[in-house]
Amino acid sequence: MKKTLIAAAVLAGMAGTAHAQSSVTLYGIMDMGYLYSKTEGTKARNALDSGLQSESRFGLRGSEDLGNGLKANFLLEAGINADDGTSSQSGLFNRQSWVGLSSNTLGEIRLGRQFILGSQFFTNIDPFGTTFRQAGMGSTFIAANQVRNSNSVMYFTPTWNGLQGAIGYSFNRSTNETPVAGTNNRAITSGLRYANGPIEVALTYDQVEPSTGGNVGRSTQLGGTYDFGVVKLHAAVADQRNVAVNVGDIPGWNGRFAKKTLSYMVGASAPVGTGSLFGSYQKAKDWDIEGFSVGYTYPLSRRTNAYAFFSNMDNVGHYGSAVTTGDKTTRQFGVGLRHMF
Repeated sequence: MKKTLIAAAVLAGMAGTAHAQSSVTLYGIMDMGYLYSKTEGTKARNALDSGLQSESRFGLRGSEDLGNGLKANFLLEAGINADDGTSSQSGLFNRQSWVGLSSNTLGEIRLGRQFILGSQFFTNIDPFGTTFRQAGMGSTFIAANQVRNSNSVMYFTPTWNGLQGAIGYSFNRSTNETPVAGTNNRAITSGLRYANGPIEVALTYDQVEPSTGGNVGRSTQLGGTYDFGVVKLHAAVADQRNVAVNVGDIPGWNGRFAKKTLSYMVGASAPVGTGSLFGSYQKAKDWDIEGFSVGYTYPLSRRTNAYAFFSNMDNVGHYGSAVTTGDKTTRQFGVGLRHMF
């Protein structure tokens, strides 16, 4: 309640008006940990890093009841480096910034900067939640690599018995739109997901039209999970064409281009004690990237947990350098603490 009142006061000061029917919530994640990273032929990196399990962030989300089942919604989310207090990317609300309308019967429309469906719909498909640095499936599934589109409009259908669809279009996914030909990176994102009982399945298609007029980048992902109670199984496959490794929104990463590559991921997660143990194997065939990762999270409270993970990947991208080649292995080990508020 206290954080809601504080956030409402901040927004009232910015906008000059506060509406009694509106609700505004301040939320966030602070994630800090020790990370060891070593690629064959290079020196090891030892660091106290922000955002190993989840990127550190703070945000404001709000909703106003307009009556007859219609609501106005907004979200502003800023990524931060908890180790030095700086912004994780350019711009204040660099993770997400959108406003929209939602209806119980008609679905929801959002306008602004937001995650593509290849990332949104695959958070639960990946045992690592598409995070945990190179352990996440974003190392081999480009559209699942925490990718966002700016200047986008997205529509989400209502959920019918666990089934939901969505589609979106970006007028320029990375910078402001211009009237000059060949300067707008237009993008399409679309997907279906089904979550009911022990089953969750997702299918997404993402497309980027380069402003340079080059080949259109396409990524089709299919994945699912089945929860047996004692263990949950995870699997996914992707057909990726005219895209490069690690071209998401992680600064300092770059990679190899491929006309076509197939990616695979299989994994499992299971409750162990009061915590959760999980792991995966992933491979991108034509990029020659493959490896395995394991992790464990231990809850200290409802909002705070400790974690540890180990990842062993061949030819994967690592922070601050290009994607490695020549069957070079990058090993990462991390332990940390995450608090959600």
